[in-house]
Amino acid sequence: MDKSKLLSIGTLSKLTGVHVKSLRYYDEIGILPPTYVDPSSKYRYYSFSQIHVVNAIQLCVDLDIPLKQFTEFVGPDRKEIYFARLLARGTELATAKIRSIQERLDFLNEVQEELLRSQKLERGEGGNIFRLPSRTCLILPYEGGQNTVDYFRGLDQLFGYLEQEGFKPGYDYGQILLPGETGGSFIFLDIDTRDMDIRKEGCIKPDGKTPGLVTIPAAWYAFLQTAQSHIAGAPQLFSDLFARSGERTVIEVAAISEVNDTSSPVFELRCSLLPEEQPTQPPL
Repeated sequence: MDKSKLLSIGTLSKLTGVHVKSLRYYDEIGILPPTYVDPSSKYRYYSFSQIHVVNAIQLCVDLDIPLKQFTEFVGPDRKEIYFARLLARGTELATAKIRSIQERLDFLNEVQEELLRSQKLERGEGGNIFRLPSRTCLILPYEGGQNTVDYFRGLDQLFGYLEQEGFKPGYDYGQILLPGETGGSFIFLDIDTRDMDIRKEGCIKPDGKTPGLVTIPAAWYAFLQTAQSHIAGAPQLFSDLFARSGERTVIEVAAISEVNDTSSPVFELRCSLLPEEQPTQPPL
């Protein structure tokens, strides 16, 4: 073998800017086998055309394409590189990454909005009436508070069902009292409905076993904070609202604050307002 027409691994490293250890790793996983290995010294040598293969591998690295997939973008003899296919895969991965980052930003915005609302309640600023958007929830019948083992077992069941069905969790979870004949007391878990086909709809029968789906429409709610989890006490805590006839939804979640004391959690109760009780203009 005329090694004068080949590149040593050190020279290839200098020409491509890729560390020698990386070039050796590419050989180990089978995507950059050397053109020639000296039988006595075991030194690796590469052809000039393999510079382009290294560049294509680096493009995969930059685009977060797993290197085990690299063989999908080259011919069997590593002489053809399918750049259009490689770039299309990179675009697909980058788009998915952007979507994931946006979902995280949306989540952080929801937490920030709840924190600001909670701070207003704590300080008594701007009243206690806030509007909540429509939400789709997984629900499971449950009687009791949020400080029991049964509550966390039920919540774990909802998360397991969510994963089983391929759904993504939303932000909120807690307890909910739903009105109507099929209503009752439930543990709930918000579902992220973006890019999701709702296949089931409506409240489940309260048999205590099977999770179901329910959509809560957007509405105005009266808010208050309590030191204990006791959603069943909502009619007494919102006595002025429950004194009027009409169906109401009550939601209870663990409140979020600037500094959370996990030994003494604060809970937030939200009671829906009837159409005639809703503000004519948004509260400040």
